[in-house]
Amino acid sequence: IIHQYQFKENYYFVSGDKLENSQDSRYWGLLPESFIVGKATTIWNSKNPLTGKIRWDRVLKRIK
Repeated sequence: IIHQYQFKENYYFVSGDKLENSQDSRYWGLLPESFIVGKATTIWNSKNPLTGKIRWDRVLKRIK
């Protein structure tokens, strides 16, 4: 029985954009920090999840 475990590096849960059909951390597990090679800087596209319409006030906005 394992009572304690300390991770040797940081891991992240990565969520996809398709709720039911997304191959994300629920499918392939946690992502090691060393695998992250970039940083999000801009919102490319944004849709209202209830209506499916584009939220033009968010498109191409910088992420702070």
